[in-house]
Amino acid sequence: MRLRIQRRGLVPAVVLAVVGTVLLYLASTTGLAVWHASRAAPQPGAGALPAVVENAPDSVPTTGGYGPVGGVSLVFAGTEVRDGLLGTLEHPWIAVASHTGEYRAIDAPDLPAPGAAVMTTSHDGNLLAWPTGDGLVVYDAVTGESRELAVDTVDHVGAFSPDGSLLLAQGAQLDVVDVASGDVVASAAAGVDTLGRAAWRADSSAVDFVAGDTLTSLGVPDGDVTTQPTDIPASASLAWAPNGRRLISLQQVEGAKRLFLSALGRDGSLSEGEQVSTEGIALDRLLGFSGDQTVAVVAYQLESGSVERILDIHLDGRSPSDLTILPPPGENYVDTNTLTIATDNLVAGSTNYDDQIWPWSYTARLVACILFMLFLLGLFLTRRPRT
Repeated sequence: MRLRIQRRGLVPAVVLAVVGTVLLYLASTTGLAVWHASRAAPQPGAGALPAVVENAPDSVPTTGGYGPVGGVSLVFAGTEVRDGLLGTLEHPWIAVASHTGEYRAIDAPDLPAPGAAVMTTSHDGNLLAWPTGDGLVVYDAVTGESRELAVDTVDHVGAFSPDGSLLLAQGAQLDVVDVASGDVVASAAAGVDTLGRAAWRADSSAVDFVAGDTLTSLGVPDGDVTTQPTDIPASASLAWAPNGRRLISLQQVEGAKRLFLSALGRDGSLSEGEQVSTEGIALDRLLGFSGDQTVAVVAYQLESGSVERILDIHLDGRSPSDLTILPPPGENYVDTNTLTIATDNLVAGSTNYDDQIWPWSYTARLVACILFMLFLLGLFLTRRPRT
């Protein structure tokens, strides 16, 4: 009789523990994700870069589960993100919110494999774009909505125009795509290596790139092409100053990369470039002007060894300023080759966000729920009165 009574008490307790485990697991996964997605509207517009870019673990939340990230400061390619209990996102693209510093893996259609010139962000960080082979996807980081634009044979994407209405894309030629309609409004014959080196004018009226010994300007939206001789090599990356009167170029000189500054004359011609002092810095990439007198670059400071940084180079001779420290390639970060920056955030500089709290994986949460319920069940069985 006693054994039967004990079993009668045990079965309901086990059933209650199983039900409690399921409910607790759902609350810690689906419920928590819904709470995160609804607690505040994602913020648009320029914010700031994080002072340090973390090497994200594979438990980084997704935009599908936690909602849109809002305006982004930067986006980079990862290796793998866990999606739910058993699923994974292969080759995820991870965005960092410019207002909160939160990391989210983008959950959107036709995401590209990691590589250069396959992901780009608008200057304010509100839009992302990537190629699909037979078109483009434009992703709104604030609403989480995606739009497909039908553009023939697009394999790579370049920069958004400063006003965010136009986008450079590379198929059979260099195309300027209207982001709203998907129409190609201007084109020029150019190779894919030109895409990442082309520079928008500050007023979005033209795109400039070097071909041979000629600076080529593609007018928008008329499509007129004008040229002028230049001493800037074809391999140089370009960026126009906010005032539209100066052009910075990153050039390869005797095995090292150097910055050169050229002034635009009233007749539209460029002066011969003057080298900008970057002593003690190994330059890697030109990001653009971060102010009238500062240029942002990805570089190594010689005293920091293998640590890559985003630096402000001051054109008035002052020492460089450290904006952001970048991680080495690791568990969930490919390399700076995939890094795209929302350049308006360069103007705001960088900020130290609160310490990043990475969420547990769904597997870890399930194990924790089971252990907690086993503890309660054991407590019940050992404390209940014996008959």
